[in-house]
Amino acid sequence: MSAPARPRIPTPGDLARSQNAPNAIPAPTPAAAVVAEPEHTRTPDTVAAVEEAAGTPAAGASEEPPTRRPMYEPRPLTAEEAIAPGVLADTEYFRRTFRYAVTCSSLPPHARLLAYDLLFRSDHKSGRIGSTHQPDIVQLAEATGLTEAQAGVALRILHSRGWLAYRPATTTEDGRARRRLYDLVIPALDLERARARRYLRHQ
Repeated sequence: MSAPARPRIPTPGDLARSQNAPNAIPAPTPAAAVVAEPEHTRTPDTVAAVEEAAGTPAAGASEEPPTRRPMYEPRPLTAEEAIAPGVLADTEYFRRTFRYAVTCSSLPPHARLLAYDLLFRSDHKSGRIGSTHQPDIVQLAEATGLTEAQAGVALRILHSRGWLAYRPATTTEDGRARRRLYDLVIPALDLERARARRYLRHQ
């Protein structure tokens, strides 16, 4: 009758394997083991995992790069058309477009400052300044910190470059003429430049 077998003394390797068993990294699941779930229980993560295992691109992935839109080119304008009031599109808001066009323009600092002050006084949709909100030179100088002479020069610059449109002066009941009224407009050339610059920013 043979003697009972003695239990094998564990080796250091056995002890290391037993200690690292809870932290062991599971082997990767083969592609064949990935089973597609029913469509009504699928999630985006599940669909991506199944398609990745099958070697197909995930939903929404496009093999062809998106086509770029053609560059926006300002339409050619004559000298008279360049300073004529530009026509806004239905999607363009006057106050936002005017402020952006001034930023893109070559107006000197004093003219820009005066334009922003007049923009605050004008109608935000049309740029029209009501008769009761028409400032004089003294009011413009006080609001902007310019001298009256500087405010007058800035007004003339805005008008000569097409940013200010004058309305005929009205008369009082006793026949005395009032000073002329003015409204804000965007010159057609500066409007085209602002549109081109906005297009480049959104590329």
